[in-house]
Amino acid sequence: MTQNPLKILVVEDEYITQKTICNYLTEIGYEVVATAMNANNAIEILNTKDIDFAILDINIKGEKNGIWLGNYIFENFNIPHLYLTAYSDTETIKNALQTKPLGYLVKPFQKHDLFTSIEIAILNFTKNQTSKEKHILVKHNEVYTKINFDSILFIESDKNYLILNCEEETYRYRSTITDFENLMPSYFIKTHKGFIINCQKVREFSTSLILINDFKIPISKTFKELVFNKLQEQL
Repeated sequence: MTQNPLKILVVEDEYITQKTICNYLTEIGYEVVATAMNANNAIEILNTKDIDFAILDINIKGEKNGIWLGNYIFENFNIPHLYLTAYSDTETIKNALQTKPLGYLVKPFQKHDLFTSIEIAILNFTKNQTSKEKHILVKHNEVYTKINFDSILFIESDKNYLILNCEEETYRYRSTITDFENLMPSYFIKTHKGFIINCQKVREFSTSLILINDFKIPISKTFKELVFNKLQEQL
């Protein structure tokens, strides 16, 4: 499928707080894949389920607290995470920041606080993505969704945004085409100053146009030789 709501793991050992977070996430539009009350349980879930985002309470029960878990996630899984805590003292924040979290939320909080923290975390995460990724997180209908690069047909520049034309949907993504090029796998190539195509989706091409499904994408003189060489490798 082209899009999937973010699959979220919630690690929180207070049942009422855990339930509240899960309800908030569901109301916002995200999918809570699993919950955990300690680090060991969370690691087991991370190793066996498809998780896109983790929300970690710092003061969970057991020898391994949320900061330890955050560091483990940073070193072993390429997913964003944010911390929850009832404490906002300097030492707690300092220890938490060492694990490079992308967000930090102090209890008590409301649904809009959680919504904003997730959004900031994902924006920070996206800035650090590289072309090694197989997907990108895109805001769609007010929540973030995971878009697989393989599902993108072509990308068109629209002022400060890009239009991601996918097999099942079209998305707007705030970025320049130059910056976005750095995220793309090797089977994408620029055909024009305002267009990038997925070479795997090309049906036909001529000296000036590329046909992908029913779309006609222009080839400029600047990129013609590079495009032809790339397409001949792919086709």
